[in-house]
Amino acid sequence: MNGSARVRALLAVTCAAGALGAPRPTLGDPPAEPPVPVVDLHVDVPWQVHFKGRDRRLGEGHARRETLVAGHYLGIVLPIYLPDQARPEGPQIEDASAVLATIEAIIAANPVLLPLGAARAEPGKISTFLSIEGAGAFAADIAQIDRFIARGVRLISPNHAKNTRLSSSATGEPAAYGLTELGKRFCERIYDQGALIDVSHISDAAFADLVPIAAAHGAPIVATHSNARAVANRPRNLTDEQLRLIARSGGVAGLNFHAPFVNGTSEADVDDVVAQVDHMVRVAGVDHVAIGSDFDGGIVPPRGLDDASALPALAARLRQRGMSREDVVKIFAQNALRILGWRPAMDAKSASAAGGARP
Repeated sequence: MNGSARVRALLAVTCAAGALGAPRPTLGDPPAEPPVPVVDLHVDVPWQVHFKGRDRRLGEGHARRETLVAGHYLGIVLPIYLPDQARPEGPQIEDASAVLATIEAIIAANPVLLPLGAARAEPGKISTFLSIEGAGAFAADIAQIDRFIARGVRLISPNHAKNTRLSSSATGEPAAYGLTELGKRFCERIYDQGALIDVSHISDAAFADLVPIAAAHGAPIVATHSNARAVANRPRNLTDEQLRLIARSGGVAGLNFHAPFVNGTSEADVDDVVAQVDHMVRVAGVDHVAIGSDFDGGIVPPRGLDDASALPALAARLRQRGMSREDVVKIFAQNALRILGWRPAMDAKSASAAGGARP
């Protein structure tokens, strides 16, 4: 089973989970619903281990072994994060290779995590996926991104907190550009290679530059860990128009649990997260909202969502407020799996040479 087939298998699991809402009896309390599986688009444990010295066995933090299991995690995206301050001269491409090696060590040290590119999904195990957060180093040689995509990287952001030679940042110094010409070629190359651009850290101008490029490649626009700016006015969050563009592309916005991004203040709770969900679903539609917790990314989690074990509490709150189980499963897993499984459509000539099959 290749990577795409593994994603299809995980989708089948979540589709079954969405159909498992038990009928309510006429007498007594209704039976508890089966747990909702989780696929999280952004969990920063590699940063904690590689740069902060945390033990790779994941015995501390938001995403510990036991909290991932208790949270019913089915899949997790582990970012190759390249901090702007990694070196005095900025991060280098070889730093991405080093962080990838750390991710492999984390997975090897935690049997609950399936290896990268595992041949199949397994009950009780968590499938692992890769992203790159802050790919400015690849401006030195954009062709080098190919080998990381070949290793399984699915999502790539052209910058992090600062502007790069590829893109201006949502939180960088004011710039007169969005995507640079090199950045546009970088994005095109990523789509051609079958991966996706993560817009969570790019500027509004860069987002606008990306829209026609994504459309030309039939690619969904993805924000792995960004909320709605109309609810929490932070530059890292998405405008309603951006949410609508994400929806039109078939993409997703991953719900971020950092309190300032949830309600614009230093403290938040589960109801504040629900308010974000309500707005994002109202604007983009339930098929275009996912989970991108940013656990272990230096965040201040909302009260009641203190770590990965609390995802069932959020699912329960959404159900209590009237959201169908099917829609909760979409937000918690299916929508993320859809974009993780994206591959570019083959042109007619390539399709004919391949017997009409897609990779």
